[in-house]
Amino acid sequence: MASGTADTAAAPSFDRGGTAFHEPIGNSAIVWRRFRRDWVAVSGLAGLILIVLACFVLEPILVWLLGHGPDEPFLGAVDPVTRAPAGWFSWVPDNSGHGKTFFLLGGDGSLGRDEFLRLLAGGQVSLEIAFIATAIALLVGVALGTAAGYYGGPIDAVVSRITELFMSFPLLLLVIALGQTAAQRFAHYTVHGFFKPGVLALSVVIGLFCWFYPARVVRTLVVSLREQEFVEAAHMIGARNGRIIRKHLLPHLSGPLIVWGTLVAAGVIVLEASLSVLSFGLQLGTASWGSLLSQAWGTLLNFGQPTNGFGQAYPVPTLLKVAPSVALFLTVLCLALIGDGLRSALDPRGER
Repeated sequence: MASGTADTAAAPSFDRGGTAFHEPIGNSAIVWRRFRRDWVAVSGLAGLILIVLACFVLEPILVWLLGHGPDEPFLGAVDPVTRAPAGWFSWVPDNSGHGKTFFLLGGDGSLGRDEFLRLLAGGQVSLEIAFIATAIALLVGVALGTAAGYYGGPIDAVVSRITELFMSFPLLLLVIALGQTAAQRFAHYTVHGFFKPGVLALSVVIGLFCWFYPARVVRTLVVSLREQEFVEAAHMIGARNGRIIRKHLLPHLSGPLIVWGTLVAAGVIVLEASLSVLSFGLQLGTASWGSLLSQAWGTLLNFGQPTNGFGQAYPVPTLLKVAPSVALFLTVLCLALIGDGLRSALDPRGER
């Protein structure tokens, strides 16, 4: 709850009918002060920061310390008879045969790769897809939603009909039916090896199929904001439409867009995992939380009976099923908590 002189001075603006709009993000100190009061949201932010640091900072350090990568197989990490992988906190023989290496969470399956490193590397891929797809969805959604809401007329009609057309189909089936063809054609684009094969293509495809949700929100807000007195005053002094949109409308959209960004990112992570379980995700061998889930739990065609690359079933320890599930759940939960906390901080009167 916002209180005090500072909060009152930075309260969101109101129209003639008393409808509240989110205040511009420029009052970052006040927004941060309100956000800190919500310990649940702060916990979510701290958890997300720890997950990002573990995936993008800790994983390269561990690769350097352990001397092996997440995709390196170890024959000594697999039982020769049962094909069961090594258990957690295990020392397994390295491929040179002259030493041992440490597996924190054991092997990942019949190939004997380090499950902990693959969990962190898979987090990198899943988070990259989430961040890139969210940025594309917000960029396209803001551009089209702002144009439709501000100019109206034929532009509004065309954008609204396209949005309704896309929203009439299930997103998952739409990505499978139309997006996979394009994603497979451009899977080899890795930006000089910065991304894993297929990551950038899948991110672009998902982002292009998620823009219509932010677009509807932006259009609704812009339709209300364009009738406000400060927009009319800008028109009276001769300000051009581009300047009005950039200087007067977009600052009021930043709050809802940040909240929507956290929700879209959480949805993208779940969508990528769903595509992997349906065997439409990244190519085999690329670690992501979705591919780890499909490897441990099986895909739609062989759910509960995962197989290796040769079609052979093998026993899967419970830890291999729980670890990627918990990582995905915690990340989505942290994003949801951050989004809810930002919504309350940016619109405290709505919270009341």
